[in-house]
Amino acid sequence: MKKLFIYISLITLIVSCSKDFSSEIEGYEMMSDYMLSEFTKGAALRTISQSGEYQASNPSGSIVSWILETHDAEEGGLTDNVEIYLSYNGSFSGLPSTSEVLYKTISRSDMYDGAVGLPRLDVSLTLSEALSFMGVTKFGGGDIVNVRYVLNLTDGRSFSRTNVTGSMTGVYFRSPYLYPLIIGCEQPAGEIAAQPGTYTINATDSYGDGWSTGEALIVTVDGKEYRFGSTVTSPSTVSNAGNDFTDGESFTYTFDLPEGAQKMTWAWYSGFYDDEVGFTMTFTNTNGKTQSVVSKGIYPNGADASPGDVKPLSGMSICF
Repeated sequence: MKKLFIYISLITLIVSCSKDFSSEIEGYEMMSDYMLSEFTKGAALRTISQSGEYQASNPSGSIVSWILETHDAEEGGLTDNVEIYLSYNGSFSGLPSTSEVLYKTISRSDMYDGAVGLPRLDVSLTLSEALSFMGVTKFGGGDIVNVRYVLNLTDGRSFSRTNVTGSMTGVYFRSPYLYPLIIGCEQPAGEIAAQPGTYTINATDSYGDGWSTGEALIVTVDGKEYRFGSTVTSPSTVSNAGNDFTDGESFTYTFDLPEGAQKMTWAWYSGFYDDEVGFTMTFTNTNGKTQSVVSKGIYPNGADASPGDVKPLSGMSICF
């Protein structure tokens, strides 16, 4: 019975310590005081929330927002200011990286008291604002914008990524100070900027007779169409790229898009048996890096599509 009591007590302790404490849960301030008194670092910049993402296709509309809360040994009384630093890592695209620069300083007077009386600050940053401030005029999907915070106290101490412990980045404080934001590569459906490189299309047909009744993947590059699949219902303006997939369960196409192309549109041409088809596409850019672009199963244009329907592909991800 004693052992059972110990096990139950341990489980209760683990569950209690893993809660996301808020002002509505008794013991919030006690937990905060305990953590700050036990850890010699004595301060934390707690992540209350983080939302948003960066997408290369929409830099001005891509926004990341934080709500942060300062914790110190005097319940915010030692908080002086929070500094925000930015840097750019262009290693994925092969573009130059930048050194870290100070973006903004938020003083204690610019913060507000949160739910439990501790100082809070709201920060929002678009991708275009971050790149412009760093002087980055050319960027690529897959690259990283690093946002680093520094919490400065009135007694001269500063806390950031270099002096934070693992315990302070965990479930309660969530205080990593450094936020690496990967620039996403999701492309809108329809016409997009042409990305030179090699596109590999792995086509499948579950019945085993290929894309033989009209099913096809079509790319239009600066007004010229290239078709991958059946030619049964091909418009006369479409030129075939490689051999047709008119038999078997699988087939692989490759398509080289040269430098200098301006615009491209990828679309699916529905056939009579879209319920049998599937395909994946990968892209190898001019730097030799290969990435997954899109994966589609049956009915790429939706189950209600009719033979001959042509719709731009959605969900494509192309880093460049």
